[in-house]
Amino acid sequence: MAEMAIGYGSEFQLLRYLGHHRNYLNSKIQEVLKIEGDIKWFEYPVDENRDSMDGEYKGIECFEKRPDYERIKSAWKQFWPQRGKAQNWDGIFTIGEKYYFVEAKAHIDEAHQECQAGTDSRIIIKKAFEKTCKNKTLANKWLDSNCYQLANRLAFIHFCNENNIKADLVYICFYNGYRCNIKKNMDPDDGKWEIAMKKDFDTLELSNELKAMIHLVYIDCLKPDK
Repeated sequence: MAEMAIGYGSEFQLLRYLGHHRNYLNSKIQEVLKIEGDIKWFEYPVDENRDSMDGEYKGIECFEKRPDYERIKSAWKQFWPQRGKAQNWDGIFTIGEKYYFVEAKAHIDEAHQECQAGTDSRIIIKKAFEKTCKNKTLANKWLDSNCYQLANRLAFIHFCNENNIKADLVYICFYNGYRCNIKKNMDPDDGKWEIAMKKDFDTLELSNELKAMIHLVYIDCLKPDK
């Protein structure tokens, strides 16, 4: 995991809003989710190897305190490769009994990654994708696209719901997450995130069922309370 940048970037912006504008952030999320219940954010795990002293939850780590964790862990070992890196979550919160897993983005290029897994892991991932999108041909496309990160996050959400854990995915897209500080001469992001996310949805050929699992929250870092 890279170190947090100071003054820009997705990790900084999310920390900024959680610390300085939490009520506004929560209200934006509630507006998108169309839910008024209390948002309870998970505390971040300590990571003494990072300058910030904090890390991120990976994979199913956030479920360790659940009484059914051993069952979840056993199912996860069958669903996802145990080598390499599991999904890193920028944030996690609950509303009632439902989990929401947060991906924070401050620059459009951050949303695009290709699968770097080895051959054995790719076989397991493909099977997970097949279960998620219910289409073997499309699963291959997910595996080979530059939208692999979104694809593997959706697979995780599918795993949760198939194992009696209510879960959805929340993308917090920060407009001008770099421009607002050290790169003031960058072109404004206004409108670009919506276009980029629609393109990613189209690339993965997401069904309405999968789209319903994703909630897109847009925040302009130059206008922290608007």
